[in-house]
Amino acid sequence: MIEVVRSEEEYRALADAALDRELERAKAGLTPSVSSKAAARFLGIHVDTLGQWRRRTPPLGPPFQKGAGDNEGGANQHVRYLFVDLEDWQLARTGRAVKERRLADELERVRQRARELELELELRSLREQVARMTKKAGRVLALETARECLDAPHQWVVKDGLVMGHVLTVPEMVLAQGLDAGGIVETTLGDVLMWPWADGSARDPFAVQIDTAFSDFTKQLGQERSAQRMRDLDKKLPPPEETMKSVF
Repeated sequence: MIEVVRSEEEYRALADAALDRELERAKAGLTPSVSSKAAARFLGIHVDTLGQWRRRTPPLGPPFQKGAGDNEGGANQHVRYLFVDLEDWQLARTGRAVKERRLADELERVRQRARELELELELRSLREQVARMTKKAGRVLALETARECLDAPHQWVVKDGLVMGHVLTVPEMVLAQGLDAGGIVETTLGDVLMWPWADGSARDPFAVQIDTAFSDFTKQLGQERSAQRMRDLDKKLPPPEETMKSVF
């Protein structure tokens, strides 16, 4: 079994604190740019909303930068926002006429309600994910079926191209380093087991989970194959003959 050392809620709180630290460093002039998640937190919007703005033609929202980076040997696009651009864009939204500001405030209230609904949906989704991930006691990471191993996305800590472990199982220091360095990736167990890990002791419990899931799945397939053969054989057999009973 894989022992969980923190809850999903505790991880979310640590992730939010890491974004706040990233924004504080940018505000102090220590770093010129921030990640898209930190930018969304600064602007008070959901990160998916920020992504939708970028994909519009022409793009909406503050200016952004794209740079190629490496992620497990493959090219990946990292979006960054200059902190001064975020401040300028936020300031431009507030420097409006009275009527425009009133309409903007009303729009912001509607957007705030939309954000709350988004958070409620995200919270519901996370609760469902936690229910799938945990056993009855809620402390043991559970991957019960082959479908969950292949389809259920999880978040993993990656450092220097090596998987350190699941965000709910790694030590506090490892998680903090991953959060601060942007080393959290979301993928399935089946995919992450194909990547290099920091050591076998961290990887083995997860490999056992997927081996067990596929072993059970294979066993079920074998049972269903046998049952199907019996059904096919029954179709080929002639119907039983009816015998007349003698009446005395």
